[in-house]
Amino acid sequence: VVYACNFAGIMFLLVVCVRVLMGVLSESWYVPDETWQSVEVAHRLVFGTGYKTWEWSVGIRSSLHPLMFALPLAFLQTLGLHSQYLVVLLPKLTQAIITATCEYLFIQSSDAKLRRWLAVLLIFNWHTLYSGSRTLINTVEYCLTCLTLAVYQNNQKDVDMKKSLQYLPLVGLGFILRPTSALLWAPFCAIDVFNLLRKRRFKTILKWLSLSLAVVVLCVIIDSVFYGSVTITPLNFFIVNVYNNLGVNYGTHPWHWYLSAGLPALLGPLIFPLVVSLTARAPARSNLASREPDRFILPVVFNLVCLSCLPHKEMRFLQSSLPFLFLLIAPTLSKYFTSLQRMLEVIFVVGNVCGALFLSLVHQRGVVDAALFIGSSGAELTIKGEGVELLQLMPCHSTPLYSHIHTNISTRFLECTPNLQNDESYREEADIFYADPESWLQNNFSQDSEKPDLIMYFDVLTPTIKRYLEDYTVCATFFHTMFPEGKVGGHVVIRAKKSLATLACDNRFIDGSPRIFRDIVNMFKAVVKI
Repeated sequence: VVYACNFAGIMFLLVVCVRVLMGVLSESWYVPDETWQSVEVAHRLVFGTGYKTWEWSVGIRSSLHPLMFALPLAFLQTLGLHSQYLVVLLPKLTQAIITATCEYLFIQSSDAKLRRWLAVLLIFNWHTLYSGSRTLINTVEYCLTCLTLAVYQNNQKDVDMKKSLQYLPLVGLGFILRPTSALLWAPFCAIDVFNLLRKRRFKTILKWLSLSLAVVVLCVIIDSVFYGSVTITPLNFFIVNVYNNLGVNYGTHPWHWYLSAGLPALLGPLIFPLVVSLTARAPARSNLASREPDRFILPVVFNLVCLSCLPHKEMRFLQSSLPFLFLLIAPTLSKYFTSLQRMLEVIFVVGNVCGALFLSLVHQRGVVDAALFIGSSGAELTIKGEGVELLQLMPCHSTPLYSHIHTNISTRFLECTPNLQNDESYREEADIFYADPESWLQNNFSQDSEKPDLIMYFDVLTPTIKRYLEDYTVCATFFHTMFPEGKVGGHVVIRAKKSLATLACDNRFIDGSPRIFRDIVNMFKAVVKI
């Protein structure tokens, strides 16, 4: 018992430390939803500055997600500690601790023989390292999956089946936050309800369905208060993303993409033990709903089939499937000789940590650095001070906004609201700009007095708007990525009007070294000077 308690304590400390550390080290940009659908809205609620994208105008996002981060931000504001650094960091640390807690509960609920491998796979997978502290709705969905699985596994020992549907209220909460999360749990719910009906446990079904409905209704009430009218976000989500299929605006992939690209990239070499796990017991598999761990195959397959039917696909949509996948992979890995297992653990941890650190510290960091720079130094770049106006000539939502700037600077960016009114002549502003950048600039800023004080853009745009940039001087250039592609360049450039620029606009170059390392160096230099 003492050993078990010590192991559990060490495990919890490990997962919390890893997630918090990655939250501190996370200095890069993943996808727009990471900030625009969460902390940007939370910043608007608490500080009054923030932008609501079109998703909030049609009510397809639940307010519960930004409210998660509004609470710690309000705490900072109350204490008067809302510095730019803490406003950016605290939501990530909040998400990191939530993720760590849910992962720990999931690991502890699993078979004791599998816990070591589950801990290694769950904690040190490159994607969980990379996104475990990011303020994405997919990370919240992943957390709820871990938590729901923990409840589900703990209740499998219930012979009377009185608690067999105890996980259902959490499924309801996940459905409100991310409607597609229900796909993973639909098979289990159907099987468990069928078994209860067969045994005439009507009171048990009614009890947990009522509690689940109560959770859903409470969430709908909170969302309705937030939006100012009755709002059922899952219904709106279905109408917009499935019925009207607006997700295609953000790219399409073939039906097999999750199998041919998404899953292999997410798992890496683990795809091989997954295949072994799926095929080794195939002849003996007679009842997918009851065998352990074969019963976890059905949710994964059902989720993959349903998501593959939608044209817009992203790897992060599979993030919530990871706990199920690792429950399938862990038994195969645990059968190897102890010495081989240790070697595989070291290789897995080192490889995944290196990949996650590269993505967190190096790849796609320029837009975050630039936003932080605007927030901390933007008012010093021109003689207008805090009245400065910034124009972002970049693909839509390429950078975080007020959640990172945390200064009331006037900003304008290229809009990409989809065609919500089915207007045949409608074109997104970003598409119009990139079709003819110079004409767009001339039409929107024909007079010199109308031109923005500051411009932020990717370096690949420089040749296209070279004439327009003659009136601007370079203030700073930020490394962004080693792999520029299309409209996304290798560097982010900030320029100021020559007639307004101050000495602070000094054509500095910010390399790709992690900010935390630069902060340590600057602190050391300050100490040496003292």
